[in-house]
Parts: sequence; C-alpha cells; structure tokens
Amino acid sequence: MIGANTMLVLAGCALFGAVSGATGTFVLARRRALVSDVAGHAALPGVALGFLLGEVTGLGGRSPALLVLCATITALFAALCVAPLARLRRLGDDGATATMLAGSFGLGAALLSIVQSHASGAQGGLQTLLLGSAAAMRTSDVVVLTVLSLIVVATLTVLARGLAMVAFDEEHARVAGVPVRALDFALIVLLVACVVAGLQVAGVVLVVAFILTPAATARLFAGSLRVTALRAAMLGTATAVAGVLASRVLPTFPTGSAMTLAASLVFFTALVLHRKHKFAERIA
Repeated sequence: MIGANTMLVLAGCALFGAVSGATGTFVLARRRALVSDVAGHAALPGVALGFLLGEVTGLGGRSPALLVLCATITALFAALCVAPLARLRRLGDDGATATMLAGSFGLGAALLSIVQSHASGAQGGLQTLLLGSAAAMRTSDVVVLTVLSLIVVATLTVLARGLAMVAFDEEHARVAGVPVRALDFALIVLLVACVVAGLQVAGVVLVVAFILTPAATARLFAGSLRVTALRAAMLGTATAVAGVLASRVLPTFPTGSAMTLAASLVFFTALVLHRKHKFAERIA
C-alpha cells in the first residue's frame, strides 16, 4: 500500500517534473542550458544567506519564505550576470558561465560551512539541499508547487510564440518587433522559479539535470516547440513518479537521484531507438 506521505511526495514530484520539462524545452531551444546550471548553483549561497539573515533578525533561520526569497534573488542575479559578462571580448559565453558557476558554488560552500558552525546551524538541515530531500515534503510545499505550475504554464502558453521566434531566428524576431530582451528575462525568471522550487526535490547538484533531461529527450523527436514542451512535461512527470517509487523500494536511495537516473535512462533509451530509426530510414 502507498501511504499518505508517499502520495504527497508523488504529487509534488510529478508537478515539478511537468513544469520542469516544459520550461526546460524553451531553455534548450534558446540555448540557455548552462545559464540554468549557474542559477542552480547560485541558489545555494542565497539559502545560506537567508538562514544567517533569519538568525540575525530573529525571524528564524529555517523560515521557508526567507530561504526561498534569498535563493531566488541570488539565483536570478547570477543568471542575469552571464549575458553582460559574455559580451566582454576576452571572456565570451563559456568564460562568463564558468566564472559565475565557480564563484557562486564556491561562495555557497563557504557560507554553508559558516552556517554549520553556527549555534543552530548544525540542525538546520541545509546540507540536504545538495541532493534534495523529497521525503520531507509537506502539504504546503505541494500547494506552492501547484501554484507555481499554474503560473509557469500560463506564462509559457502566452509567450510560446515569441519564445519560439527568438529561439529559431533571433535577428528575424528583432526585425519583426519581438521584444527579445524582455522574453529572455521572462525565460530566466521562469527558469529560476523552477530551480528554487526544485531544491528540496532534487537539490542543487541535480535540479538542473532533471529540468533539462526530459526536454532533451523530447527534442529527439520531430514536432513543434509546443508539442515538444508537452512531450517533455509528460516525460518529466513519468520519470519523477518512477524515481519516487524506486526510492520507496530502496529507502536509502535519494529521491532526487532516482528521478534524475530515471530521466537519464529514458534519454539514452530514446537516443538508441532514435538512432536505429534513422539508420533504418537510410537503408530503406
């Protein structure tokens, strides 16, 4: 029998898988995969800062609202810094991404060590953010994920046409009057929202991988961007459920790791099938 807690975790992870798959499709189409990695790692110093700020102000270091707010701010700041740094002639996209990624994670690790040495930090449980702790999900977390899912899906539905134009031909989109910078900013905001929402589910290390892998699988097959996003959302949901059930069978196996492995297994299986199909078409 599946208990109430498992059903709660299943619901939360399934919602996260759906919204992550849809968002990841547009992120990959816009070639912003590495920016999502920056956002994921930059959320860690935000969480640590939120804990320290809560302790100093008396709000409590484990205040969910404060932790989420600070994680969102640092992740959004780091993600938005990549593009301006990339415009530097001697740095480029790779250099800007690597700089922000290393700096963010290094700062997060340093702040996390300070938190753990704090009087109440050792019991703060922030170390679980590295690999996630989906089993600790509460009803309020599922409610937040539900609201987030509705907002993200509604926003993507409204912006889908503009995002598709920018992803496939940026110059044509500019000439057509599409607000490229505004759409890029909106996409990064949606990405950061998914990253922060998924910290408890998959953790800093794996959250980005789970956001992008179902989308990468969906992109192996033909279809419009809307169809691909829907396919990625379904794959994200399915692999999230598979990961939760696997971690239930193997209690010592973290749910976030199981979800990511399930998504990776589906990707490589789909890749092999796709290659075989292409090969069959060539020799037909």
